[in-house]
Amino acid sequence: MPEVKNKSKDFVVSTCNAAFYDPSDILICTGTANLNTSIEAAMEELELRAGQGKQLEYTLKYGRTLNVTWQAQDWKLEYIAINTGSAIAEGLTDVYSIDECVALDGSIGTLKNEPVGKVAVKLPNGNIIMVEAEGKTIDLKNNNVSGGTVRATYAFNTQARMLTIDTQTQPLIGKLVLTAPKHNNNKGQVGEVQTIIPKYQASGNFTMEYTPDGALSTNIDGKALAYEGDTCDNGNSVYAYLKEFDYSAQATTVNQIAANYQEVTLKPQETCTLIVYGIKGGVSSNILIDNDKCSFTSDQISYASVGEKTGEIKGVAEGNAVITVDYNGVKDFVHVTVTGE
Repeated sequence: MPEVKNKSKDFVVSTCNAAFYDPSDILICTGTANLNTSIEAAMEELELRAGQGKQLEYTLKYGRTLNVTWQAQDWKLEYIAINTGSAIAEGLTDVYSIDECVALDGSIGTLKNEPVGKVAVKLPNGNIIMVEAEGKTIDLKNNNVSGGTVRATYAFNTQARMLTIDTQTQPLIGKLVLTAPKHNNNKGQVGEVQTIIPKYQASGNFTMEYTPDGALSTNIDGKALAYEGDTCDNGNSVYAYLKEFDYSAQATTVNQIAANYQEVTLKPQETCTLIVYGIKGGVSSNILIDNDKCSFTSDQISYASVGEKTGEIKGVAEGNAVITVDYNGVKDFVHVTVTGE
């Protein structure tokens, strides 16, 4: 029987981690416990029909949009700030303790915090009374309550982070980076797929659902805006960059290499440096290969020498030489002619 080979396949699995930067490229927050992340590219379509039966001759695609949603499982006030565009303030502010259980020693109870204003005390019979506190102490002697426990609700002053949701502020615009792990069925995690959106704006719509069967999650929905700080080769503005990279230390696989010169003419002591390109073929563009990852040799060092890892050719004496460029067994050749002074 022929040998059955386990074919190697790559998969992008799990959810994305997210990082959001403000326009000055300062990191606002990261989301590393996301539930769901989606990127949707959509285009409008105009159908051109002609002939008998109005045959479909052509479809014009236009108006591309890029919609992004990431659902954060962990809680961060910054997620809401991104949606509202409001600044997070830090300082002393009034907050509330709700239904705090207070054990009475006789008619005296001690609160966890010093109240601001009156304390609402819920008695064992369900009645609610308002009492003044002295420091953290409440006295229910005038209400004929002694022993047992009561429930207290009151405001107190403490250090807190505060976000004000007003009627006018707009969602933040910043850079969004989404990163998902890339796995291989034979090797495990082998790299990452990263989406970089230079100009992203949240929709400003969010829902905070407090449910008994799960943790609070926050949706950040939004769109990629046209980024004119960078353009494609055809001059179009950019919505996003999709990048794939490997953790592997292995060299990039190329089908061919090509030096920037095929023939070089030098005089003695004159130099030039080779630049090496990797040709991958298919839908992949050529890549620039660092010279220190190649090896360079001359077959006639008495006529032309070359730096083994620099690719710098130097004319030595009148004559001809061939420089061999080797990148992991893939080779190219440069013909050097050294003329007299």
